[in-house]
Amino acid sequence: MQEEQKLSILKDIIAIQSVNDHEKDVAVYLKQLFDETGIKNDILPLGDSKTRANLVAEIGNGKPVLAISGHMDVVEVDADRWDTDPFTLTEKDGNLYGRGATDMKAGLVAMVIAMLELKESGAKIPGTIRLLATAGEEVGMPGAKAFKDQGYMDDVDALLITEPSGIYRAIYANKGELNVTVKSAGKAAHSSMPYLGNNAVEHLIAVLQKIKTEVKDITADFNNDVLGKTVINIDTIKGGNQVNAIPSAAEAEINIRTIPEFDNAKIWTKLQDIVNAYNASGTGEITITVGMDVTPISGNSDSKLLKDIQRIAAPFVSSDKLSDDERQKLRAEAKAVGIQNYTPGEIIAEGVPGGTDASQLIINQPVGFDFVMYGPGNNTPHQDNEFVPKSQFLNFINIYKQLFMEFGI
Repeated sequence: MQEEQKLSILKDIIAIQSVNDHEKDVAVYLKQLFDETGIKNDILPLGDSKTRANLVAEIGNGKPVLAISGHMDVVEVDADRWDTDPFTLTEKDGNLYGRGATDMKAGLVAMVIAMLELKESGAKIPGTIRLLATAGEEVGMPGAKAFKDQGYMDDVDALLITEPSGIYRAIYANKGELNVTVKSAGKAAHSSMPYLGNNAVEHLIAVLQKIKTEVKDITADFNNDVLGKTVINIDTIKGGNQVNAIPSAAEAEINIRTIPEFDNAKIWTKLQDIVNAYNASGTGEITITVGMDVTPISGNSDSKLLKDIQRIAAPFVSSDKLSDDERQKLRAEAKAVGIQNYTPGEIIAEGVPGGTDASQLIINQPVGFDFVMYGPGNNTPHQDNEFVPKSQFLNFINIYKQLFMEFGI
């Protein structure tokens, strides 16, 4: 496949406005490519939605099975803040601009093109390469959950997620995420007669303080060598209507980044205990609900998949040009994960605080599974003027082709 055709496929995918929906349009486009090349594939509806769907495609057969996954949705965009049309792939100074260019249509398309080229070449794949293209990763991960529930991960030996890591980093662990909404119900009254009411804001503040203090205390002794400690933040808060009225309602949202050593289930149990004790001790009426619930993942730093990536990608890494600033940042990052004598050109294996679809796909095997996140991109996900370096996108296609051929050997 010529470079122009590869860029054309990415351009077509970027043009599909799959903003938290309409992933089926992406799946239909990919299905056409696979059908034309003779690759077995299926579009899998997601619930009753007419606009959301997953797509599965396979090359090769038998064991081992390498699942490769990327999501088809993107986040909202404020087009007025972009220098270019966010849904028109635009090349400038060696970079490709567009919504989803980094997160994560470049990674998805690179995998697809690698599969197409291997099929067209007649290469014999040692094992099975199974693409799981998901819907809804950005909000709730329903696509990944459906793949897991439908058994597509049951026979999988390793999982590659092509979220943006950049070429110098291979990610094998990520923190979990627990988003909790805390609501306080009270009774309104005139502020000159507070004894006639029940101040929902004051109860909310009190219980939030207990939650933050007690969660920090109970998780203080738990640490993951790669991911660090549990992090808890109170991120939104609202309540009351005016300054001379006792508020009857208030609510806040808490974001907790979790680690396997003290996972989401343990955190949730602790939060329920705190709220139940608070309600039993006075006049407070506090309720809590969970929004996002992403399992922390800690893979295997000695896995075959990780070692294969580091070996196969090495020539591409060494040919990449780095500024002095970038070299310094990489050295600092390497030192943070215990690599004291890092030479830019090596691929750093590390963990990240953010989650991926892996949290649903390998939810039953969150520790020790052969999992790596490695894909084209940079630190512009969800940002205005999101982009991916053109050379990186093209290099990853070749990295994936070689990886798919050698994983089963």
